[in-house]
Amino acid sequence: MTTFVLLLLKWCFLILAVLLLMGILFEQYARWKLERTAFIGRTFITIKGKRLHYVKKGQGNCTVVFQSGMGSSHGIWQDIQEKVANHAVTIAYDRNGIMLSENNGLPITNDQASEELQTLLEKTYCPKPYILVGHSMAANYLRPFIEQNRDHIQGIIFAEAAHPQLVKKASKELLEALKLPPRWLIKSAVFTGIYRLVYSFIPLSAEIPMHHHLHRLERDFFYRTCDKVLEELANERLNFDHAEQYTSFGTIPLTVIVGTAEVRYTYIKNAAIRDEFRELLNELQHDLLTLSANSRLVQAKNSGHILQIQDSALLIAEIERMIATGTYC
Repeated sequence: MTTFVLLLLKWCFLILAVLLLMGILFEQYARWKLERTAFIGRTFITIKGKRLHYVKKGQGNCTVVFQSGMGSSHGIWQDIQEKVANHAVTIAYDRNGIMLSENNGLPITNDQASEELQTLLEKTYCPKPYILVGHSMAANYLRPFIEQNRDHIQGIIFAEAAHPQLVKKASKELLEALKLPPRWLIKSAVFTGIYRLVYSFIPLSAEIPMHHHLHRLERDFFYRTCDKVLEELANERLNFDHAEQYTSFGTIPLTVIVGTAEVRYTYIKNAAIRDEFRELLNELQHDLLTLSANSRLVQAKNSGHILQIQDSALLIAEIERMIATGTYC
């Protein structure tokens, strides 16, 4: 190797090291700036010695409880909660380790998530009965809570629910298409500021416009959420298996809302795998209807997985319908 090539490699390495250092400094400054004001005016309770952030709004005789999916914060419900709070008490929150809530060191399991929710509702004096609105993986996190509170649940809405058998029934090719980048790469991107920089110019998802407040929240605070998201992913199959033991909600009204827009499949390039995913989701969403003897399926034709943005009006209407048809609300 010539002296020139060695010198070139040395300079490239030096430039890369400087850029990485600048990225790390940029990231630390961004975090410092955010945390100067992030907690002002926020509400918290203490569970297991750690602060849990929640947003409670509205008045009434029942409570609409918003439970977010894997890695998601209260922010995904913000617009919907504002509207629904005109008709009932509403509460959304960040699970431990997510966004503004402190990490209590406990893994996110269905049982732990249900226990955390139970404590939250009791400590914030949310009136019964409850209308549960769960998005994605929340449909599994909520199952122990539903079992333990059958007499106090007026209705359940599963919005784009993650079915416990999704992984078992998917082909290896589909699972590979759904696979996220390696853990080390995600953590490195967050630590060096690359994650924040990249998503300052491109959307986090085809379903979340860059101008939407959810994009900003998820980008800015992902450094607080990253470890818990990776932990939730690691526990995904365990939680799926555990959720399968809850096979019936009795006659509790259940609405299953499924997004049917093609936007949810845009990141899957192989047409055959897209078709498999579409058919599998259709099968599993219909299977969720068997959880209750009083269930209905609603198609959200304007959205894919993130109903809260593209089909928020439909979701709000379904929540308001459950409030209106309830005995105690």
